[in-house]
Amino acid sequence: MKLLIAEDDRTSRLIITTVCTQWGYEVISVEDGRAAWQLMLDDNAPQLMVIDWEMPHMSGIDLCQRIREQYTTNPPYIILLTSRNETEDIVEGLKKGANDYIAKPFNNDELQVRISVGKRVLQLQNELHEANSVLNRERGIIEDIILTMEASASFDSAFIRAVQAPVEKTSGDILLAASCPDGRQHIMLGDFTGHGITAALGGPIASSTFYKMTAKGLPMADIGNEINRHMCAKMPTGLFLAAILFEINPQRNKVNIWNCGMEDILFFQENTFKDVIKSSRPALGIFTDELDNMCTLNIQTNDKFYAYSDGIVETTNSNNEMFGFSRLITSISEMLACDKNISTIKHNADAFRDTVAQLDDITLLELSC
Repeated sequence: MKLLIAEDDRTSRLIITTVCTQWGYEVISVEDGRAAWQLMLDDNAPQLMVIDWEMPHMSGIDLCQRIREQYTTNPPYIILLTSRNETEDIVEGLKKGANDYIAKPFNNDELQVRISVGKRVLQLQNELHEANSVLNRERGIIEDIILTMEASASFDSAFIRAVQAPVEKTSGDILLAASCPDGRQHIMLGDFTGHGITAALGGPIASSTFYKMTAKGLPMADIGNEINRHMCAKMPTGLFLAAILFEINPQRNKVNIWNCGMEDILFFQENTFKDVIKSSRPALGIFTDELDNMCTLNIQTNDKFYAYSDGIVETTNSNNEMFGFSRLITSISEMLACDKNISTIKHNADAFRDTVAQLDDITLLELSC
């Protein structure tokens, strides 16, 4: 293993270089911090380092700090060599990025043991880094497969506007829409527990069932029951699917709605908020009972329904305040009044959270009658 020695005292540098070479290390030695930093910028830089605190051009403590800023993943192991032995000095060195320290004058046996510890740590770190790289490559393959399976479905966007913003490459939210041979429109908005690849695993199951059964003209209630059966039978315990299902008749004057564990559906008439349709059943995949929570409404042209995953209302700002139900209604009302694109609602949520990271998948659906 390569070992970098940075020590401005020629005698000390020679002694350390000699003993470390005898211990089997490939030693590279330099006389100041600036030269050590230049070596660390190389693609094949040493991972194991013994550096002196007091050096010209760049001190060991400044070198530690630069290295930590540069190597955020798979970082080098740094042993700080110092004549300072006060507690505050040791604490400062460790805070600035040193992994260990040796006080001068040092004992060769102690130096050998501390370097050996660093070597073992790096070997474990490298193994973990390689295993993580393999997992990330395999994760990417699985994500691509899931996205390909989702893309193969035929999404019918008639009477629909939507915004989707996943946290990761794959989303735990699903949005499905298709028409039956007789003209009935089926729409499903779902939110799996969690987000990312684990949550997205159930998406292709729900999507395949939805599109196949809709193409055959089966009722939305039967489709919901079949998806629920698959969720109960195939998904791991604790992974379930909150969902909203819409079925609009061909004349578009009547809608059947099932809200299974999702946020309140918002109902607007003449661009004005009128009512909510609350969840009346637990999410799919929890128990096998058939869907019996249908809500039927008579609707008029330009009536609108807004369904959404909880990611938008639970968007949080730096004061730990949530975007919430009231702000969502206000944003929708302003959008309708100004005839803006539905993406403005997501922009409002983003502006609200400002610099705080998005923590959950966001999906917002507008269904016009």
